[in-house]
Amino acid sequence: MKKKELQLYITLLALAGAIALAFMLAVSILNGGVTAQHFEVFADPQTYARELLANEGSLRAIFTFDSLFLAFYTGAVLFVALAVKNEDNAWLVGVSVGALVLTTFLDIHENQEILSFLQMAKANVTPTVDMLQARVLWSAVKFNSSYLSFFLIAFALPSKTALEKFLRISLWVGFLPIGVLVYTFPHPLLSLGRYVLMLAGLLMLSWNYYLRWKSK
Repeated sequence: MKKKELQLYITLLALAGAIALAFMLAVSILNGGVTAQHFEVFADPQTYARELLANEGSLRAIFTFDSLFLAFYTGAVLFVALAVKNEDNAWLVGVSVGALVLTTFLDIHENQEILSFLQMAKANVTPTVDMLQARVLWSAVKFNSSYLSFFLIAFALPSKTALEKFLRISLWVGFLPIGVLVYTFPHPLLSLGRYVLMLAGLLMLSWNYYLRWKSK
């Protein structure tokens, strides 16, 4: 695949991912702040089922955009890996891609499982404690796998311009620590900060590679 093709694909997919994420945030804001992450934490099974039913419409919209989002950002990062891989960083990029693929698989599984919990709730069947505990665990693994992927790929990203350098630094000292703190010291502002950094990172990635694609 030619360098110009890779740059264009990264530009478009990162932008598409940012747009999908923005739509998810908009749905959340317009529906009282509910997000998929509300159903990635443990709750009493009956309470969990009631909350699912109360937020069915917004959750279905969120998962629609989230399924698009994960396809777009996975594609963008895979093309980044192809663009930056060389003999010196092959192992680094390979591990990053492996963590990314794991993240994507777990994200797909999460979306479909929560939707299955919704179907169960509509049939007056509540998820068990074990099912919800497993959901909490694998959701946390999903996010931490993404932190590892982006932390590692940042070492291979271009850093010629100020914005390219800023993107790398934000992945090291912004996205990683805030993402970890979401689980060790949970707070709504940290969760919001994680989303803002994800959105900003995708926009910066798209712009950086647009400039590279546009240049001769």
